[in-house]
Amino acid sequence: MPRSFLFSAVGGCFVVSVLTFTGAFAQAPAPATGSVPSPVPISPQPPAAAPATAPATPEVSAEPSQAGASVVPDGLTADQVYTVLVAEIAARRGDMDSAFAAYMEAATLTQDPRLAELAVRAALNSNNDAATEQGLQRWLELDPQAAGAHQVGAFSRIKANDYDGALLHLMRLVQLSPEDPDAAFGHAAAIISRAPTSEARVGLMQALAEQFPDSAHAQQSLAMVAASASRLEIADAAARRALELRPEWNKPRLFLVKLLISSDKRGEARSLLEEYLAGSPDDQALRMLYGQFLVEEEEFSGARDVFQRLLDNRPKEPDVLFAVGVLSLQLEDTDAARIYFTRLYETGERRDEAAFYLGQVEERAENNEAALEWYAKVNGANAVDARIRTALLSAKGGDVQRAREILQQLRDRGPENAVLLYLVETEVLESVGRADEAMSVFDSALQVFPDDENLLYARALSAVKLDRIALAEQDLRRIIEIDPEHADALNALGYTLADRTDRYAEAKGYIEKAYAIKPEEPAILDSMGWIHYRLGDYETAVDYLRRALARMSDGEIAAHLGEVLWAMNRREEALEVWDAAAKEHPDHDYLKDVMERHRASGGEPAR
Repeated sequence: MPRSFLFSAVGGCFVVSVLTFTGAFAQAPAPATGSVPSPVPISPQPPAAAPATAPATPEVSAEPSQAGASVVPDGLTADQVYTVLVAEIAARRGDMDSAFAAYMEAATLTQDPRLAELAVRAALNSNNDAATEQGLQRWLELDPQAAGAHQVGAFSRIKANDYDGALLHLMRLVQLSPEDPDAAFGHAAAIISRAPTSEARVGLMQALAEQFPDSAHAQQSLAMVAASASRLEIADAAARRALELRPEWNKPRLFLVKLLISSDKRGEARSLLEEYLAGSPDDQALRMLYGQFLVEEEEFSGARDVFQRLLDNRPKEPDVLFAVGVLSLQLEDTDAARIYFTRLYETGERRDEAAFYLGQVEERAENNEAALEWYAKVNGANAVDARIRTALLSAKGGDVQRAREILQQLRDRGPENAVLLYLVETEVLESVGRADEAMSVFDSALQVFPDDENLLYARALSAVKLDRIALAEQDLRRIIEIDPEHADALNALGYTLADRTDRYAEAKGYIEKAYAIKPEEPAILDSMGWIHYRLGDYETAVDYLRRALARMSDGEIAAHLGEVLWAMNRREEALEVWDAAAKEHPDHDYLKDVMERHRASGGEPAR
């Protein structure tokens, strides 16, 4: 069967979770429509590169206004003051070579390290490596403890591929911050991240860590640098060593779990998470990550329990309220969802998202007036989604003209959403039996966006319903011409030819191409089953259709499987398949038609 496009039924309530983990749940708009209420997979972010605690290059402005107030030390002679002012004026004019020379002279005259620092910054601004080294040497002579000088020195040596020299500066930089080793090693790792190759970055960070063998912070920074260079074995070993040195430190624990998840070692990640939580049951960060992990595993009930426990300690935490609200919707617990999203709205945080989801809650509860009131309160990123829902509810209430006016207004205000809005309008019209008008909308949209694959695909599916097979074939072939690997278009064309023509060999070719691209896609498996049925290969057809049904419970797939079983005189099996599907999909028109047709025909399947 063709893979359905975008919508199921107008007015249905579509809920999409937008939980995205970046240490907490980040705000993100929810799509207005979807085929089923299911959460977006939440992949914990793979371990990031070293924290950006150092700039990509040293701060290079030599302007006094950015280095601080005008640097004129007390007790200078008139000639010394004049030299400093010459340097400042040159820097303001952008003459960095002159500024460098004047600042160097001033630093020599005054023995003030601040002036040597400004000389270095002027040299950096002019990309003069030799001058940078000269100024840096003077700066360190005047202030050997200057962290900024060692930062610039490390950058400069890395740029020159002198990693031994860079290591000396990095060691000193770390030694100058004994009170905050995590920040110190993070700063060093950020500087190291500027090395040109992954081998250089990992090698330099390993060399630095070797100088501090008992430092958990050194090992954790090594883990992060190695992960950013895709050296996952080194990252794993370093994080575990960090935990040996400091067993209760959360940073390597969270890092290691995310590393395992990103390496598709989910079982081990889960075991570690549960082990850590057993030892630290009230740790908020671990519990947040565990709840997110359960969401990704589609263990929604367990995930909600985890987030509800977080709420016991943080009853007004917006991100957690949002998570529990979305999970409650996923579990079809609309009363609980209403409570949590109302609480979220009352916090004053994420109000637009809360209002949008409260609209979704009321749609599910068939309180359409209340849903419209909530949608009217939505602004920001979710505003278009809310207006689309308002249009769909208007159509559901019988005011199709109002729905179309809303969609037109949205197109006028936001042309970037025009394709989506055209598609919604066609869905609205088809839902009320105005399929010919829907086709006119498609035609108008394709005049503006002639090669838009979404519009072409949707029009093709609609054309099939109107028995305009030539138009459907034309649109699908155009998609394939644009993108020869478009599995959905290949499948739809093959299925249409199999179902509505006798061009079975040609149909089989297209479906097989789609299958080669997406061998686990239920719609394509269904088409493989259907073409084998058409060709009389019933056993193979049953195999594909059972695989399709196992991957997705769908009325059309069940109808096809029943038809093949019926054709094989396995009628009891066919009835079992149909009856089970009818209980799950009582309003599926295609399934009902197939069941009635076979029973009315005295048992002969329609071919």
